[in-house]
Amino acid sequence: METLRDLAAGFDEAAIALTAAGRRLSHLEPPASSFGAGGPGRLGELGRALHHQWLDAFGARGREAAAASDRLADVAGALRATAVDYSDVDETARGRTGEV
Repeated sequence: METLRDLAAGFDEAAIALTAAGRRLSHLEPPASSFGAGGPGRLGELGRALHHQWLDAFGARGREAAAASDRLADVAGALRATAVDYSDVDETARGRTGEV
């Protein structure tokens, strides 16, 4: 059962790393001026559109990372529950066969 518990720990670590990566994405918000959004005319419009698209894309990736992290944490919990169930079955079997 330690293998399942170790695997669950690995999923927990991956979930934590993915959560951290998702949070870092939300801080990658360059100012609109980086895209030329303050420029005149069509170039300024294009810069504002690009900046908006950047924010939307990175926001979406952050939300996807959070959702994937939640799923990894769920898998880790299921693995731990399975390990407990296997341990219980092993204990019951040992009791029936008289093994200690």
